[in-house]
Amino acid sequence: MIENKVKKQDETEKTRTLTNTGVINFRNRLNLVLEGISGNAFAKKVGMSEAVIRDYLSGKTYPALNRLAIIAQKCDVPIEWLVTGKGECRLLPESANRGVVHIPFHHLNETNKSYSQIESIPFDITLIKHHGSNHEDLIALWAKGDSMEPTISNHDIIIINKAYNKPIDGYLYAVEYEDQISIKRIQNQGANLALLCDNSRYPAIIGDKYGAQEFNIIGLVVYLLKDFN
Repeated sequence: MIENKVKKQDETEKTRTLTNTGVINFRNRLNLVLEGISGNAFAKKVGMSEAVIRDYLSGKTYPALNRLAIIAQKCDVPIEWLVTGKGECRLLPESANRGVVHIPFHHLNETNKSYSQIESIPFDITLIKHHGSNHEDLIALWAKGDSMEPTISNHDIIIINKAYNKPIDGYLYAVEYEDQISIKRIQNQGANLALLCDNSRYPAIIGDKYGAQEFNIIGLVVYLLKDFN
């Protein structure tokens, strides 16, 4: 019993140290370092096994100093930033080094001139890292209409990750349909793919999962900023 208590205290202290130093978020920075390539391709780039890289990306293990040095050198990033997140890095724009990135608005939906003049929205880089996202994959949209009420209202701001465009049941996606971008809830229905509205007054859009579709999935909804006015 005493041995288990000591072991638990050691694990707690280890987690506290990893958190305080920023090392615990190493996997998020490694995701940025991948720059969109697969884990297998990255493993070949740095001369390590795919299994090792997979463990790093999942947070299961952390690399030793010699491997950190190799990754930093091969990917042209500062080792201090890679380990702790402190300092500057070429993968982040200047504003990101201060903890903020500007996500560009997609204006296909917006007809209101006052809204269309807003080019981007500042966003906390730590929230982006929390999802393991690359800021370059993100776009912002103004919600239009009431088809997704009560979840999403007119002129809410939606953050979309374009890297995640493979439909998963129940998740919200930005979908381009009839020259507009709408937010819809995805549902697999056998050979069909249904785009559902949370507002029951609107019908679902049904498409052939394996044939030509009238809609295009842009990306996954990762954040929603509500307009309470």
